[in-house]
Amino acid sequence: MFEYKYIAIEGNIGAGKTTLAKFLSNAFTGELLLEEFNENKFLKEFYKSGQYAFHSEIQFLLDRSLQLKDFFKSKRELIISDYYPSKSLIFSEMNLSKREYIQIKELFNMLFLDVPKPEILFFIDRDVEDIMDNIHKRGRAFEKNMNLQYIKKLAEGYELWLKNINIPVIRIDSKSICLDNPSALEKSFKNLLKVNHISAQRRVKMDTMFN
Repeated sequence: MFEYKYIAIEGNIGAGKTTLAKFLSNAFTGELLLEEFNENKFLKEFYKSGQYAFHSEIQFLLDRSLQLKDFFKSKRELIISDYYPSKSLIFSEMNLSKREYIQIKELFNMLFLDVPKPEILFFIDRDVEDIMDNIHKRGRAFEKNMNLQYIKKLAEGYELWLKNINIPVIRIDSKSICLDNPSALEKSFKNLLKVNHISAQRRVKMDTMFN
C-alpha cells in the first residue's frame, strides 16, 4: 500500500505524537506501537526534584528495548509508533553529566543494535508556547513542574538530533494537522506515504500540499 512499513512520529513533549499515531493507525489499519512511560518509576521524581535522571534514562532504555524486541517477534504489515528510541540520547545529553551521557550512549548502542529502525520519521513542529498550553491541558501530574525554559532547551536538543538522523524526515506543521476533517487528513497522508522520500528533511503543511 505504501512505500513505508514502519513509521515513527516524533516531536517535543506535548507536540501531539500519540494523537497523530492513533489517527494514522486507525486510518490505515496499522499496528500501534506506543511509548510506555508510565512504567518508569524514576520519571516522576526526576520531574519533581531533578533527582534520579540517570536512573530514569537507564529505565527508559531497558523498557524500550524489551518492548521493541518483543513487538518485532511477530511480522507486521504496517507499524505506526509515537516515538523513536534514539530520542533517549536527547534527554540524556541534556539532563546528565558527560560521563553519564557516554554510559547511556554505549548502553543504547548495545541494546538497540539489532532492533529495526523506522523507514521514515514524521516530526511535528509545534511552537513552544502551544506545547506548554497542551501540557497544562492534559494534566499529567508529573509534568506540572515543567517550565518554558526546559521545553525550549529540549526543542534545541531535537534540532541537533534531527541533523544527525539517517532516515527520511518529514517535518509537519502542527497547525496543519486538522483532526476535525479526518477524511482530508487521511488523504493527505496517503499521498505523502506513496512517495519515496530521500534522506534529506522536508517541511510540509498537510492542509495545503496534498488535498
